[in-house]
Amino acid sequence: MSPVVSGETVPDRITVVGNVNLDVVVAGVAALPPPGTEQIVPSIAVRPGGSAANTAVTLAQLGRDTVLVGRVGEDGTARLLDAELDMPGLRTHLVRAAGESTSVTVAAEAPGHDRAFLSALGALAGMDASAVPADVLSSRFLLLSGYFLLPVLRDERARALFSAARDAGARTALDTGWDPGNWSATTRAEVLGLLEQVDVFLPNTDEIRALADRSDVTAAARSVAESSGTTVVVKCGSEGALVVSPDGAVVECPTPQVRVQDSTGAGDAFNAGLLHRLAEGYSPTEAADYGVRVAATVISRPSHDRRFSPSDVLPARRDGVSA
Repeated sequence: MSPVVSGETVPDRITVVGNVNLDVVVAGVAALPPPGTEQIVPSIAVRPGGSAANTAVTLAQLGRDTVLVGRVGEDGTARLLDAELDMPGLRTHLVRAAGESTSVTVAAEAPGHDRAFLSALGALAGMDASAVPADVLSSRFLLLSGYFLLPVLRDERARALFSAARDAGARTALDTGWDPGNWSATTRAEVLGLLEQVDVFLPNTDEIRALADRSDVTAAARSVAESSGTTVVVKCGSEGALVVSPDGAVVECPTPQVRVQDSTGAGDAFNAGLLHRLAEGYSPTEAADYGVRVAATVISRPSHDRRFSPSDVLPARRDGVSA
């Protein structure tokens, strides 16, 4: 049964607010070719991107009614995104910014190397809370994703957005992504203060260590969870996920072993699986177990074919958490 707030039933959906852009994913690039030269790569895929869009698409493919909120330009890239995001279960609310370009990210990846990203913010640079319709705040969850790519929607404006969502009956989640400013003391204080309005925080290992200013991932996650009162779910790449509750309890969720075809968007797929299960009433540990299986399912598919159905999600481990 859907929760009730002020006599009204909260819609059984998830609202994702944040960075919507076009991804250009270049495979087989460990380094740029020398100036004036050309390099042939195995593949270049063009698809909807941004952590918010990636998460929303995966949620819709899992069968969850989803609303995606973002800001794009009035250009051909925006029209391409409209077509690519037209799918069952996904409602988009993409504000058009006249005279501005749509954000584009180029992702380069190669076996044995961390992914590298080049991004142009475009219309995202001006996105504020007015882009979020009041009627979509009422949801099972409101996720704010790509926080550092939304400079106008930071700090007190983000706090106000989360507060309004909570008032409308939603639980709140945050995925900041990496801080391009390298996590100054001011930025760490800003994010830690924001977490007071967040029910589920979704960093990766580098982000949680930087935020807590600690080298050990578990100690960093426990510090943030205990000080903020939020559940911290750390995305640990090939090692799965770490769930840390505000009381300091820690649970590890290993990931299935798969042949990785394209790792871009793995964390966003994890976010989708986790929030989908949490919205259904599963525990954070059960939801994280499902999240790592969704992520493993997505990254085992080629860049040009990432569509899947819930029945394609890898099964639960026999010796692990059953979800």
